[in-house]
Amino acid sequence: MTTLLPHNSPSVTSLPNGWTQVSFTLNLPFTLELGARLRWGEALLAPWRVQDAHIDCLCMTAADNNAQAAIELVHAGQPLPHLDSQQPLLITGEGLGIADALRAASQLKMLAAHSLVLLSADQFPCVIKPAKFMVESLPNAIAACPLLEDWGFANRLVHAELPGCIDGNIDELIQQPAFVSFKLLRFEH
Repeated sequence: MTTLLPHNSPSVTSLPNGWTQVSFTLNLPFTLELGARLRWGEALLAPWRVQDAHIDCLCMTAADNNAQAAIELVHAGQPLPHLDSQQPLLITGEGLGIADALRAASQLKMLAAHSLVLLSADQFPCVIKPAKFMVESLPNAIAACPLLEDWGFANRLVHAELPGCIDGNIDELIQQPAFVSFKLLRFEH
């Protein structure tokens, strides 16, 4: 059974590298958990910012501005787990899971100093910038997401071909000895 979410007319904003942001306001109160997925017409949406009833979602493709289409909840997600503020945190986002990693980071800004975010995708929904924060265990990688840096999070982008990115994959990286003591929050497609 799908849940329809009554909403105002969504607005669509083009982002770098073919990604789209779809923004709308719900007409009724509704809780969207981390990892929730919505469908709007043919577009699969992942909420990355939820402020009261206003929702901003990422979509990995161009989304048609079809204001008549219903927005459906197709995956409920789950609440953010309890975290120990003393344990370092590793947040990973792959593909559409980047939206979940951003949303988790926005809720965990108080843990930014002891955290690392790794994002992986064929293309990224942001302009890639050189990192401001050093990561000793990843000295050759400098590509970062500016929004996460603005929030105080050291972060790196994982991509085999883009300059400055980590050449590898998330599965290999999280197995490195440097990350054994980290609490892992992993978000995928």
